[in-house]
Amino acid sequence: MFDIPLHNLLNHFPIVLAIFAFVYDARAHFGKRPEKHDIGYELSFWAGIFALAAVVTGLQIASLGQIGKSAITGHALFGITTSIVLAAFSLLRYSARARQETESENYSVVWLVIQALAAALVMATAITGHRLT
Repeated sequence: MFDIPLHNLLNHFPIVLAIFAFVYDARAHFGKRPEKHDIGYELSFWAGIFALAAVVTGLQIASLGQIGKSAITGHALFGITTSIVLAAFSLLRYSARARQETESENYSVVWLVIQALAAALVMATAITGHRLT
């Protein structure tokens, strides 16, 4: 769009936000500082939004690009999977937060495991995407 590589501008946000969300949630859980879950919630919410935007712009580039389709397939698979996990996680977390007054009191280890999976997926997506350039 207007010769601005939107994917290159957007793709760093979900990487950093998902990793930092996991770090904050891990510090909150293991450090017994439940107020840090609020920061993890905000970061994971925005990571889901930016992941969806990065996938949409990445698929636009893949259809227009000169890079071989076999090279793009692995990165696209990781990207789509990551965006689904991050978006679903952020929506589930948003829904859980809306049902109760504060998330900090009822934060489960399952949330932390899903957040770790999302952070691992986003790192795998970043590594496969870095190899394309």
